[in-house]
Amino acid sequence: MRALFLVFLLTACTRPLTPAETALVAPLHGPTLNTAAVRLTKAPIVGAFPITYDARPRTTCRERIGPPLTGRITVPTAGIALFNRLFLSTPVHLPDYAAPLPDGRLDLPAAMFLVHELTHVWQWQNRAVTGYHPAKAFTEQVVLDDPYLFDADTVKPFLDQGYEVQATLVEEYLCCATLDPDGGRTDRLKSMLRQVMPVAEPQDFARDVWVPYTEDLPGICS
Repeated sequence: MRALFLVFLLTACTRPLTPAETALVAPLHGPTLNTAAVRLTKAPIVGAFPITYDARPRTTCRERIGPPLTGRITVPTAGIALFNRLFLSTPVHLPDYAAPLPDGRLDLPAAMFLVHELTHVWQWQNRAVTGYHPAKAFTEQVVLDDPYLFDADTVKPFLDQGYEVQATLVEEYLCCATLDPDGGRTDRLKSMLRQVMPVAEPQDFARDVWVPYTEDLPGICS
């Protein structure tokens, strides 16, 4: 009976991607991601697992759209990707990660979060190429202090990066293409991602967005 109740709860809190979310990732993964297979589930227990890491260098778009941080950082886990399903903690769960805000702008951090998690789904769906399994991504969490940390100037082939870094690089391209489409690093990211997925030109991502910190936006990916 408890198992049936749990299944009911998960089903009640599960949804497919919205049309706006599908449109958001189309210029990134293109047909290499089967978006129809994706399901998002609200799972409060996900937030019970903390992630701790040193404040990252402010050399990436991801870091520079947020306020400066110092010292040791501890945050709850926001999402876990298992095969074609995303399990999302209550604080970050949204009915639509690509829906415009009341002023018409896109919440860029929310969009980047979704893109990151969907890249794990892409890794699974393309596992013949990526070699991905959720257990391997979990192992990165165990053995690396910060599996999301990457060198902003990396030229290492995409598939030679860790699985969390791969997902971070895709969200980083969304950030750079949106905020600095003509940036030199934006172009390098495009070339790297095109080794494995048909990302669109940076100019195709032009739209008004909201970010929590605007002091570092000029030339953010140049």
